[in-house]
Amino acid sequence: MKQYSSLLFTVLAFAWSSMAFAQSGDPMSLLKEVQTKTLAYKDQNIQFAMVIEAPGRDGKKVQRKTSGQVQVVGEKALLILNGQKIFLDGSRLTTVSEEDEEIVVRKLDGDETQYTPASILKKYETGSNFQWAGEETLSGGTKVVYIRMKPKNNVDVRDVVLGINMRTKRIHSYQEFGTNDVTTTLRIVQYDVNQSVPVSKVTFNKANYPGYDYIAPKGM
Repeated sequence: MKQYSSLLFTVLAFAWSSMAFAQSGDPMSLLKEVQTKTLAYKDQNIQFAMVIEAPGRDGKKVQRKTSGQVQVVGEKALLILNGQKIFLDGSRLTTVSEEDEEIVVRKLDGDETQYTPASILKKYETGSNFQWAGEETLSGGTKVVYIRMKPKNNVDVRDVVLGINMRTKRIHSYQEFGTNDVTTTLRIVQYDVNQSVPVSKVTFNKANYPGYDYIAPKGM
C-alpha cells in the first residue's frame, strides 16, 4: 500500500508541478506562463509512462517500468496504476483493488500530504532554486526546454528536472532525483484537458463496489 501511495504522490507532483511557481527570473517567466495555462484547465487527463531506477545489490542500476493514467479535477484526483484505482481527496487516500475486491482507506498526514496542490504551491514558493537544464527537439520538430529545480528544505529530493513542451506550454516530463539515489522519470504519452470530466469520476463512491471488503480508520 505504501508503494502505491508513494507513486501517486510522484504522479500528482508531475500533474500539478506547473502550478507551483510564483517567483521571478528567466526560468520563472516560462514556468509562470505554464502555471497560468494549467490553472485555467477545468480538468486534466494524463496518460504517462514511468521508469523507476534504483541501486541494485550488485551495484548495477535496477529499472522498473510501468504506465498509468491520472485524472485531476480541482483538488481531487484518480490514479489508475497496476490494476488499482487510487483516489485522492484532500488528506484521504482510498485504494480500490478489483482483483482482491478490497478497499483500503488511509488518512494522510505529515510529509504524505506534500503533493496536494496547495502544499506544492507553498513548498516551492518558499524554498527552491531554478536554472535552465538544456533543451532538445523531438521527432516532428517539437522543442522541449528543461528546467532544474532544487528544493532547499527537502531531505528526500535532491533535485527535479521539468520538461516543458514549447508548442503547447504544458509539462512534457518530470524527473525526480532522490537523495537515496532513486531516480523517477515520468513522460506524458497523452495529455487531454477540458474534457468536461465530472468531479464524480474522480470521487470515491463506496456504492460502486458492493460486497468489497472495506478497511478504514474509525469514522472514515
